[in-house]
Amino acid sequence: MKTLCIETSSKICSVALLENTNLIDKIEKNEGLTHSEILMPTIQEILTKNNISIKNINLIVCDIGPGSFTGIRIGVATAKAFSDSLNIKTIGISSLECYARKITSNGIICSLIDCKNNNCYYALYKKDNNSFTVISDSKADSIENCLELLKYKYSDSNITFIGENINIFSESIKNTIKNYSLIPDNPSNLDTYTLGLAGIEKYQNNSDEELLPLYLKKPQAQRQLENKTLSFDKMDISDLKDLDISLFDEFWNLNQLSDELNSTNSTFFVAKIDKEIVGFGGIKTILDETEIMNIAIKNNFRRQGIGKLLLEKLINYAQSLNIEKIHLEVNENNFPAISLYKKFNFIEDGRRKNYYNNSEDAILMTLNI
Repeated sequence: MKTLCIETSSKICSVALLENTNLIDKIEKNEGLTHSEILMPTIQEILTKNNISIKNINLIVCDIGPGSFTGIRIGVATAKAFSDSLNIKTIGISSLECYARKITSNGIICSLIDCKNNNCYYALYKKDNNSFTVISDSKADSIENCLELLKYKYSDSNITFIGENINIFSESIKNTIKNYSLIPDNPSNLDTYTLGLAGIEKYQNNSDEELLPLYLKKPQAQRQLENKTLSFDKMDISDLKDLDISLFDEFWNLNQLSDELNSTNSTFFVAKIDKEIVGFGGIKTILDETEIMNIAIKNNFRRQGIGKLLLEKLINYAQSLNIEKIHLEVNENNFPAISLYKKFNFIEDGRRKNYYNNSEDAILMTLNI
């Protein structure tokens, strides 16, 4: 069995390949929180390097957090897209469990991740020879409450602390916990191989959990969506002055968009929260057929359902024009977009070879309406 492991919850983007429980290869890239740009190329790199096709992967194990909201979203979305497109089984493992499984000594393990303002994500585990047990699910709380719980319930136990940025809690731990060990911060503590082994174990126990991000706190973008009204309007030239193109990964350029907005054959809709543009998408119509030109979502608002709502808006608008077919093209490696289009019953009906960067195919898809 071949397993692909994806870790994007921290600043390091890491992927690994396993054959059964043996590590084939691992690639780690510490380029800051740029996972949206480097995850897919890194996956392609490790597959090509080891002469393995993604179609030969039997299982994908993904870190579901807690950690960077954006990183988690990118990793989970990529894993789910592979799963939807190629019917590959997926397993999610929390970063807290991944940290804890690095500990080999017996006793209580407290995995901690700093989440600012003296708060933390934490979970508790117990290691006893060959057994590894979850004794407290992942939570978000103050460090004081976490340590008081440990002091009350496990005062006679040796407690090992491991995680990310936990050195800032060292004084609080020292003043509260009698018997403890503190594992120094180290990027290798969040190990993709360990992640893979945990995922394989969970898979062998016939886990059928849906792969979902472990958000112990709601992302800022989601909180904004809940507290403010999301509106959709037709887009015009005046919207371009409020558009920061650097915040939209799928963006062409302002000149092309301006040309489309000035075309009588094109119609674009813009999604806004208050006056902030969080997404836009458009179609071009010729006679009784139309083509989706572009759907772009602001980076920190992706995976919040805005792309789905924009696609619905475009389809409904095309229906109001009595359009019979909607066409689009999408990069063969844009698995999240392909998955979304398939959910709306778009059917692949052709390819343009080496259309993107002279190396990646464009998949042609059509929706009959």
